[in-house]
Amino acid sequence: MNTHKPYPRLAEFRRDEAGATSVVFALALPALIGACVLITEVGFWRMKKADLQATADMAAIAAAYEYTHAENKPKSKVAAYADAQDNAFDPTAGTLTTNIPPVSGNFTGHDAVQVTIEQEIPTFMSRVFMSDPIITTVNAVARLGGESVKACVLSLAETGTGIAIGGSVSVSTIGCGLHANSTADPALNIWGAAELEAACVSSSGETTVSGSKPKTFTDCPLPLSNRAPVVDPFENLDVPADLDNEPCQSPSQTGNGNNSTMTFPDAGGGVVRICDSEIDLRNPVDLEPGTYVFDGTDLQFGNGGYLSGEDVTLIFRNDAEISSFNGNNGMDVSAPDSGDYAGVAIYADRNTMTTTEWDFNGNADLSIYGTIYAPTLNMRYAGGFGANATACTQLVANRVTFIGNSGFQNNCDPVGAASIWGPGASKVVLVE
Repeated sequence: MNTHKPYPRLAEFRRDEAGATSVVFALALPALIGACVLITEVGFWRMKKADLQATADMAAIAAAYEYTHAENKPKSKVAAYADAQDNAFDPTAGTLTTNIPPVSGNFTGHDAVQVTIEQEIPTFMSRVFMSDPIITTVNAVARLGGESVKACVLSLAETGTGIAIGGSVSVSTIGCGLHANSTADPALNIWGAAELEAACVSSSGETTVSGSKPKTFTDCPLPLSNRAPVVDPFENLDVPADLDNEPCQSPSQTGNGNNSTMTFPDAGGGVVRICDSEIDLRNPVDLEPGTYVFDGTDLQFGNGGYLSGEDVTLIFRNDAEISSFNGNNGMDVSAPDSGDYAGVAIYADRNTMTTTEWDFNGNADLSIYGTIYAPTLNMRYAGGFGANATACTQLVANRVTFIGNSGFQNNCDPVGAASIWGPGASKVVLVE
């Protein structure tokens, strides 16, 4: 009887496991290749989205800079579109929308530019698995004037021309600007042979600049108009408490006429209330530290009158005045750097000073290290008057006029004084 099994080679082949892995790999290879391609494509999508985000960022910045120059929304939108086309935006595959101000997000309604790009991203292997195209949306917001500029001359008047600069004036405010809160046309007016160097000039109305002499704006490429009013940081400043209970004092005087010598009471770091109706200052007076209140007093500067003092605040109330300030007169006063009047050298009481005008004329010397705060007064610098070149002065008044061949200079920040933040300069900040 034949005991051999049939097809012995077939049985051996069935028991042979060599090459099984190759078969599995061959069967799985298409799936592995598809997964690798899909992973690569996802990376491509992310790269394209990053490119689109960078494009939106640059388009928003381009539109914001255009708007700070011309304040023209259509031109700004064109600038955004053109900049985006130079980068990753494809008009045939998507849309670009520019909103001034933004209509969504954290900066809705703010002084900013919003650019939104919605664009289809090409697909390759993934189209085998996906029927819908890949649409990505990116958003960018560039804030206009994200960096505010300090103002060292501020007009609080809401109507009429707030700041006027004309004649052969020389105004130099290094590191700070000038702003008028008026909404008039013009609210800030510069004309004639006036020379001006400032960080920025701006107003809440129209800012007009003309004339033959150079005007340099270090932080604004052009004068700014229609900006928000600047907040008055001294709006809560008041006269000393219980001032009316302070005794009235008077300067002492020796001699007569041009030979007279005047000495003021010593405040001793406190408060002195001077109630004389008229003071005729004809000699140099050095004030001791403290607060000197001129209550209904006309402080007249005669020939040779010069007032100086460190850690001093001069307060004027009940229609007190500084008058006849010209010729050989001068004032060299530095404000205290602490206390209720930190940084304030001169304050004209808003509640008792009617709207009037203080004139600084002739060749007088006014060096104020601190803030001159006269919220209801019109300050007028005229004639040959020029402020000391080392003055660190902030000037806040109802209206300010620089006329004739007068001048005003500021080249440092007063110690202890509250900063006056003007509107944003032309600098643009990407915020979203």
